[in-house]
Formats: sequence, C-alpha cells, structure tokens
Amino acid sequence: MFQTALSIPDEFTVTFELVPRQGFDRQQVDPLLDFAQQAKEDGRIKALSITDNPGGNPALAPVAIGTELVKIGIEPLIHFSLKDKNRNQIGSHIYLYQRFRLRSLLVMGGDFPHRGYYGQGKPVYDLDTIQVLQLLKDMENGHYPDHRSGKNQYPTPSILKGCVVSPFKATEAEQIWQYVKLLHKIRAGADFVVTQVGFDIRKFKELTTFLATQEIKIPLLANVFLPALPLARILAAGKVPGILFPDKLLQRMEAENLAGADHARFDRAALLISHLKRCGYQGVHLGGTKLLFQDIAYVLDRVEELDKVDQEELPDTEDYDFPIPRAWYYFQCPLTKGTKDARDAKGEKNGEKNEDIPQALAPGMAPSMVWLHRLGHTFLFTDQYITGRFFARFCLFCAQERYRLNVLVWLEKVIKRQVYNCQMCGDCSLSCSTFLCPQWHCPKRLVNGPCGGSTHGKCEIYPDRNCFWVQVYNRLDRQTTLEELAALPHLPPKDWSREKTSSWVNFFSNQQKAQD
Repeated sequence: MFQTALSIPDEFTVTFELVPRQGFDRQQVDPLLDFAQQAKEDGRIKALSITDNPGGNPALAPVAIGTELVKIGIEPLIHFSLKDKNRNQIGSHIYLYQRFRLRSLLVMGGDFPHRGYYGQGKPVYDLDTIQVLQLLKDMENGHYPDHRSGKNQYPTPSILKGCVVSPFKATEAEQIWQYVKLLHKIRAGADFVVTQVGFDIRKFKELTTFLATQEIKIPLLANVFLPALPLARILAAGKVPGILFPDKLLQRMEAENLAGADHARFDRAALLISHLKRCGYQGVHLGGTKLLFQDIAYVLDRVEELDKVDQEELPDTEDYDFPIPRAWYYFQCPLTKGTKDARDAKGEKNGEKNEDIPQALAPGMAPSMVWLHRLGHTFLFTDQYITGRFFARFCLFCAQERYRLNVLVWLEKVIKRQVYNCQMCGDCSLSCSTFLCPQWHCPKRLVNGPCGGSTHGKCEIYPDRNCFWVQVYNRLDRQTTLEELAALPHLPPKDWSREKTSSWVNFFSNQQKAQD
C-alpha cells in the first residue's frame, strides 16, 4: 500500500512515526497498536514508521511492532539504524524482515550510542547509509554475499528503500555535503527520500528545486514534526543532534501555552502541510510527542479544508514559517519586485527563475598543506613517475618476507601516525578526504560524507570541534563544485581483515591483481 501510494504521482502520501519505548509489556505496546488500528480504519495514513533505538538508547526492537502492524493490516516502515549493526547483522536483519513481510526500510546512520549498561556501548557504523543502500540493491540483483559475482543461490529480497536528507543545515559546508550525499544515496538505490526535522519553508522549497535542477524525480516526503512544549524546550537548547529549533518558534509556543491554545501546533502543522503540497512534496512524514490519533486526524482534516482554499487566501507564512537565523542557502534569495535591469542582472532574463541559480560556493577557506600531501601521493602511489613505480616494487618486495614486512609496517605506522594520526586500518582513504583520517577525526568513522547530526558546523559527539567533513570541505580546492563532489564514486566498505596491516602493500597488491 505504501509503495503503491508513492508510485501514484497525484497521491499525497502520509506516514506517521511510532516510537517504541524501553519495555515490552502491554502498557508500553498497546498505545502504539491502538494508534495503528485507528489509522487502519481511517485509511489516510499509508505507513507507520517505527524508530530504531532513537537517541542512542535501547528500546523495543522495531521488528516487534512491525509484525503486529502487518497483522493489523497497515504497512510498517522500519527505521534501519546502522549504529548497532555490522554488515553480517545487516544481512541477517534483511532476511528476518523478509520473513515477516517487513518490506519497507528507512536507512539511516542513527544517533550515537548513549550511556547504558556499565557505561557507553561501542558504536558500530560498519557500513554507512550509501553502502547499505548499495548492499540492498546488490541483494536484489543477486550480488550478495559475493559482490563480484551474479551467481547467487539465495532468494533475492524485494525492499522499498528510503533515505534521509537534511536541507536545514546552517552552514555552507554542511548543506553541500547533505546534497552531495543525497545524490550518492539515490545513485546507490534509494527509492524515496524523507527530510530531517525542520521549520524553514525556504529550506523545504530548496530541496525540491535542487532535485529539479538535477533532473531527479523521486518521491519526496517532508518531515512535519509536532513537538509538545517540553520537547520544544529541549530542541531549542540544542540537546537533540542535527535539529535546529528556532527561538522564535519556541517563543510562539510559550505564548500559546499561556493562552491555553492547545490546538495551535496542530493548526500550524496543517498550514505547513498544505503549503508543502503546493511546493511539490509528494507526502509528509508526521511525528511528535503526546499525540493521539484524533490529533493527527484533526490535522489531516484541516489540510483537506485548506486544499480547497486559493493560495492567495491562505494565512501569511509568518504563522508557520520559522527560518534559521543567519542560515546559508544553496539558491539565491528570490528577488522582490523590481526593474527589468535588476532582474536581468540576477539572471531572470529569458524566463530563467532567479531562485534556481545556485550561490557561489566557497570551499577551501582554511589554509592547509593539502597540495603538498597530494604531491607526495602522486609521486609515490601512481605510475606517472619513476618514484611511484619504484615504491610499488619496494613495498611488494618487502611483502615477500616476514621480517622485511614487519619493518615496513613499523615504518608506515611511525610516519603516518605522526603526520595523519593514522589508525592503521589497512585500507587507507586519506586521498579521498583531503588527507585527514576519518578513522581518527570522525567518531562514526564515516568515509562517504557526514551524518546529519552536526549543528552549526560542529560535531554531534564533540561539539567543541568542527565536524570532520566540514574540515574536509574547508581544505578542498577553491574551484571544487557540488557536481564534481557528486560525480566521485563512493568508497566501498572496508575489509577489516586488513586492520593493522600495511595499507601500502594492500594498495599495490590490489593494483597488481587488477592488472593480472
């Protein structure tokens, strides 16, 4: 039903987010199932998404609620979080979900593990979202577990694959990486996209415009979040990674609370949804706290009423639009009415829309010695110069005898630890991240772009320092474009059997095998 709704261009698809808690008894589960039963009878909600350990805390596994939803007759959309799963567990979960007819997944990295039993659990993040989407596509094409062969005796699953993007980032570096990573996710096999939580209409609209300029048609669902006041205060304090909650919205909610306007957040959500329908979104992903089904039914009823109203007669967007102060936007600010010369100067001549013109990007703002590292990489790891050919023979020669290999590993460890804080993963990707090591600098060790947890350019886990991929962006060549970043192939998963071995030897051995 969910997949069918997404495939109909004129269908506006509504999903709602269920949040299992810590526990498994009727007190914890029955409210979720009661909501599901009412949603099934109402018929307007096409899928109920089920979170996977939100906030990095252990909770009832989504498969438990998902199987109950199948019995009720409403589609479950499983949040597929990667923080707790290695690649074998991912494959195992896919088989499990197929067995229980849970065929819709929303793939996401997930919140960093919180403190739990005897302290904080070890984060996994063995694969990132792009790699998992590729894995799922390979499973469907019969290239799993051996990605090199199409010969597969295992049944191929049928999975509707969703991904997440945040158009609500405040800085250029964060926003560009979000768009770049989205393009990689779509290329890797994503079937639909859900936005992160946000309240800025211009940011919402930018995403639809961005996909249109990329000539990408994919079902896009806007995340419309209805927090109660206590959660709004937490969000405004920046205690939830990746969510920017405007102070203006919090002040509005505080005033509504004093005035006893209990339905204000529902009316505001209805206005936003009605606006988003007119902006090109194919659906909405609803969520929030302390919500009963009658609350959501009220919102959907109001949306149906607003759909019958002309655009000019809708309330002013100030009632439901809360921009991020001093945020960076990918597209230029739409012009106010002015002279023809002004419009032409901004690129509106010949019918070209000004808001479709991207801003001039400014990567490479932090002075660095990347050029020197790149030069060394060219001299030693390409056959363009005799130095590279000699270094390849030297490394392969050392690999033939244990004592020589141990000396080479020690030499690599000493040099790269001093220069790059190398962790000796054995599968080096320094040249793909401006010679910064993601195994050292990124707490989630992400090699294909950032997670969505950064705030104002700061790391989700270590807010006193810049996000690793913001640092990478600031070291790129100043002429780098979004298209160039998106055109680069994503890195495959690391082979952890190579950990603590020589990445030099592994690199040249791979080259030799490719030539043979």
